[in-house]
Amino acid sequence: MKKSIIYVILTFLVFSCVNEDYLQYDTTQKDGVYLDYTATTDSVFYNFGFESIQQNTINVICKVMGVPKTFDRKISIKMVNNRYSNSVFTPAKESYYSVPNSVTLPKDSVRVMIPVTLKRDPELENTRAIITLELVKSDDFDIRGHSEYTISFDDKLPATPVWWTTYNMGAFTKLKGQLFFKYFWEMEAEDKGTYDIIVSRWGKTLSITPNSGASSPLTVYRVTFAKYVQQKMWEYSQANPELNLGITKPTFL
Repeated sequence: MKKSIIYVILTFLVFSCVNEDYLQYDTTQKDGVYLDYTATTDSVFYNFGFESIQQNTINVICKVMGVPKTFDRKISIKMVNNRYSNSVFTPAKESYYSVPNSVTLPKDSVRVMIPVTLKRDPELENTRAIITLELVKSDDFDIRGHSEYTISFDDKLPATPVWWTTYNMGAFTKLKGQLFFKYFWEMEAEDKGTYDIIVSRWGKTLSITPNSGASSPLTVYRVTFAKYVQQKMWEYSQANPELNLGITKPTFL
């Protein structure tokens, strides 16, 4: 019995020592930073499309491999836009985007966002640009793990939605698409219940299939779209006749 007790005590002591050694952290080494993404999310494509905006900001998550400090620290960034450029993706000009050279990690923090602002330059209507940001070593940090993030973007005309009806909205154009979604998204504040049902079924850009023919959102909710969207599009066309939008006044019967 005594031998068994001694054996159990020794086993406990051995494992306790192992665990304590494993949990130790070398506080003399410099902390590291890395970008928080997986192998399938290390890049993203963005099209300004139907948004009536002049710029869009994508926040890239940066994390610390180490311990929080009681003071602010700097994370350094550089741009390497030529790294993945090719015949399809053109290295972005500085007028296309804005990325800081560094971001401040606040004291007591282990995570910060890197803001990447994409600008709606007119040249992007015919150009697909690409940028790649990369973390670089600094006085405060080494680089550990994922260190770069790539974004490609453009402002090319999106494909004509399969549910688009030319008989009352005319030929599809970018302006008409922007007007349509501007008024559709505004519907959330006017009739949130119906808006939420539509978005849950077809998505915010009405792209979830089936979304044509009898399954078109404009067919299923004909009166709703006529009231909240097409009526306003027609009013806009009447206020701007020089645009020749070819939008007819909707009926609610």
